[in-house]
Amino acid sequence: MKNKIVVVEATSTAFNYLEDIRALGYEPVILEAYLPDGYARRLLDEERKVKYSHIKYPITILKEDPDYAVTLQMVKDLDPLLVITGGEEGVVTGTRLADDLGMPGTPYSNIANMTQKSVMHQSLKKAGLRYIRGTEVKSWDDCLAFLEQTGTEDVVLKHDHGAASVGVHLVHGREELKAAFEQESGADNNMFGEADTRFLLQERIFGTEYIVNTISRDGIPALTSVFKYFKKRTPSGAIIYSGNESINEPTDEEKALIDYALKAVCALGITDGPVHGEYMVDKKGPVLIEANCRVMGGSAPSGFLDKVFGYHETEVILNSMLDKEYHRRFRERPYKPLRKGYAKDFSAASDQPISFSGIVPILLGMKSFYSGWVENAGRTDMLHETVDLETETGCVYMVHDDPEVVKREFEQLMYIEENYPKLLQSDEPLFVAPEDKSQITPEIERILNKDPEVLISRIMAWYKNDALGDPVLPEALLNASPYNRRIMELLRGLC
Repeated sequence: MKNKIVVVEATSTAFNYLEDIRALGYEPVILEAYLPDGYARRLLDEERKVKYSHIKYPITILKEDPDYAVTLQMVKDLDPLLVITGGEEGVVTGTRLADDLGMPGTPYSNIANMTQKSVMHQSLKKAGLRYIRGTEVKSWDDCLAFLEQTGTEDVVLKHDHGAASVGVHLVHGREELKAAFEQESGADNNMFGEADTRFLLQERIFGTEYIVNTISRDGIPALTSVFKYFKKRTPSGAIIYSGNESINEPTDEEKALIDYALKAVCALGITDGPVHGEYMVDKKGPVLIEANCRVMGGSAPSGFLDKVFGYHETEVILNSMLDKEYHRRFRERPYKPLRKGYAKDFSAASDQPISFSGIVPILLGMKSFYSGWVENAGRTDMLHETVDLETETGCVYMVHDDPEVVKREFEQLMYIEENYPKLLQSDEPLFVAPEDKSQITPEIERILNKDPEVLISRIMAWYKNDALGDPVLPEALLNASPYNRRIMELLRGLC
């Protein structure tokens, strides 16, 4: 009996496949995707190390050989039941292996539609669906020609084969575009280590960005989840994610998005497998930004997704690929998430030293906090400027039975990060010292020198206890700066 299921690159949310496979009574096998030495390889190796530390059972881990024939024989020798694509780095190899081994999956002949953004939009055009105008650019003259042809100043420059917003530039005008093109064309490789990097220049669509996740069998996609993105611009000009929320009761506009997304998946020729689609909705309606033929990233915990939707995507994908009847039943059920869920992405505005993470007691004090990670003194002593998903400084998941509770707490985190970032992560004292040095009593000095994480925990506990007992801060310290009182008010508002 075939009992092995191979996951090609079990990183990010795809790590959830491993427990799902075991729950079904099969043996998971990890095939690590091959990447040349470089920045992307170092990031991937670090993530693997973190993920694998959570595996508490013996597991077979194979390494992809640069010679595909060697990899194919290695996997064939396992006699697996299924090959599943995990992270973005595994899309090409996972698709090819499944096809060559006669397993469920989209034919490898369709790989360009699955990995090249320029080809995706040409396929949408052929299908009569809305698409984004764009062209592959190899030189600055190509960039100028596109600007003149389209008559637009707002464009997006990106790698035609990319992920996680790495190398994506949203620019206005020739000067910004030239700087972005020179920066990217001067790099040695893209994030997958490919030296023959292709660049795509597209018109920029202004609107609201969404995620629509699907799983297809026999050419019919089923909706699994819908999220709305929140983004912001950093001081250096990068556009980064600041969070997302589950869409539980789609509006008419969002229902039109879902309808378009299901048609787009079919237009791209995705017959079998997941699509993590990213879409924009503007006054003209929905349009695909890009399709990623794997489970949604972000390392979303399966338990969090279960609480929000009543299921998690790796579970649905795996069962759908194993059983067409399961997919039919899932496709026909109504889309009705159980609870409102949010993911909050944290960022650093610049390179900065860090000695504490005050966000930990803040999160633990929230009713909707589920799980997540943040950079702190235990993991690093330096934060680096966030320019994409790979450089974010944390991500936490929030869910609650009352949608107003989780919405309020998510907005509180957004507000604090935007206006009081050192309350979350810093190497400075939490409060501003009195300018008059004579007012710095031994008590105030102890407070200024106290670990801010411990201090925040103490303040929040004091407020939760109805502010009984001696005040946490003496009046002289509260009066030293309006900032000190605002911090106290913020912390009280979280209790």
